Amino acid sequence: MNTLPSFVDVLIVGAGPTGLTLACDLARRNVDHRIIERSTLYNVASRAKGIQPRSLEVVDDLEAVHYIIDTGVVDLPVRYYTADGRSVDKPAITVAASAELETPYRDPVWIAQFDVEKALRDRYAVLGGQVELGMEAVGLVQDLDGVTVTVNTPQGEEQIRARYVVGADGGKSNIRKFIHLPLVGETHDHERWYLGDVRLEGLDRDHIHIWTSSEGMVGVTPLPKSDIWQLQATIPADIEEPDQPSLEAYQAMFDRRAGAGRVRLTDASWLSIYRVNVRMVECYRNGRVFLAGDAAHVHSPAGGQGMNTGMQDAYNLGWKLAAIIRGADTALLDTYDEERRPVAQAVLEDSTKKMGGVVGTATEGGGLSQSLSTISDDLTSGLLISYRSSSLTCPSARTNVIRSFPGDRAPNATGLQGTGFAGSVFDLLRGPHWTLLVFANCIDPSLKNFTNDELHVHYILPSKPEGAEGIIDTAGNAYRIYDVASKELVLIRPDGYIALRTSIEDTASILNYLNFIYREN
Repeated sequence: MNTLPSFVDVLIVGAGPTGLTLACDLARRNVDHRIIERSTLYNVASRAKGIQPRSLEVVDDLEAVHYIIDTGVVDLPVRYYTADGRSVDKPAITVAASAELETPYRDPVWIAQFDVEKALRDRYAVLGGQVELGMEAVGLVQDLDGVTVTVNTPQGEEQIRARYVVGADGGKSNIRKFIHLPLVGETHDHERWYLGDVRLEGLDRDHIHIWTSSEGMVGVTPLPKSDIWQLQATIPADIEEPDQPSLEAYQAMFDRRAGAGRVRLTDASWLSIYRVNVRMVECYRNGRVFLAGDAAHVHSPAGGQGMNTGMQDAYNLGWKLAAIIRGADTALLDTYDEERRPVAQAVLEDSTKKMGGVVGTATEGGGLSQSLSTISDDLTSGLLISYRSSSLTCPSARTNVIRSFPGDRAPNATGLQGTGFAGSVFDLLRGPHWTLLVFANCIDPSLKNFTNDELHVHYILPSKPEGAEGIIDTAGNAYRIYDVASKELVLIRPDGYIALRTSIEDTASILNYLNFIYREN
């Protein structure tokens, strides 16, 4: 038994997509941290099966996107079957985000959660990190200076002393229980689903297949680059005690709803009954302990928001923890709850409404295809998430801005060219730094002193002036997308949101803003 506590700046509890996103972000910022996971093996259940455009931007910034794009599938049409065995093909239920949202990743990607975790774990390993498996947090005590977490490990009990702890340990979070923050909300007892990862015979893997019957719907989605299908089936509201999930029970249900002998289930690797819970904590923070992902909010799976909201929680928190550890004002940590809890609230309301539509039409083919076709939209893409009302956002002095407001996600713009550079705004943003875009037709020497490790300054020039160093907006995309009238400064946070916009002369605003955040305690 290890009696002396080990010390770390940040302890992450839980190595799902939320915890791994945070671990990657802290690792690339050289923050001293550990990530522990109570399971002794990496997750092999599909659970979530879609990653949204905004989350793809996040994993792009963390340099973990290639595996996801290579593994996942964008276009997965749906084949609906009628009671007499006929079928009708419909387009995919995911839709591309609107073009004016300006992202390299307009399409949601179908991919199993375990593959998203693998992409992040592989990236974390490149950054020098490793998940510690078989480590369960069983106690937590915090004081003014830090948090002591008691962990059961394969070698016995260990005490870990951390400046901050992040509970990313899922809907049944131990960390949430230790800090007495209950999930407040309701369980929709009539909205229950059979879930499972199965192997089967008799279907092509180029479609989602869905059957509707008087008993309810059953659907199977092929998980890319595998022979696994995720099965989802509604449980009728009048059944008080559903059958325990088993391969035999699922086969019998399939035979009743799809017709005997149509599909043969051969194997199951994960089986579960899912009850729709719509709940969240009333605060994402208690002192030095934070909650993220399902530990903070659980909601219906409609629109594929759970994993994505959690990853974006982590991405919001990572740069703030790093800044505090380097001496920024601890008030910065209050903005995590301020910015992220309203997002979860909106997701809860949207996904609950959409799930109600799906469950309400689960016995009728035409109605179900209609309600499924409205599940994916610009809201579920995550690209419309905005922090306009956040205390970190400075309202624009310009009243006639029509897009790219402070608080909004910084959009991408392609067609930029400079000395040794050809790419997009996102190429300039990638990395752990702040970014100042200087929209001007010449370079101002007074801004030269601004550039450092924390802040990258880029001049975006409308055309090529003689001998000027800068980045040319060759097609005018950046000026148009950022709605720049003439000359302007646009400050972008490390997590890709616009902090402020001001006139080219007003460099004092930029300095004051950064000094306000990074002032010493």
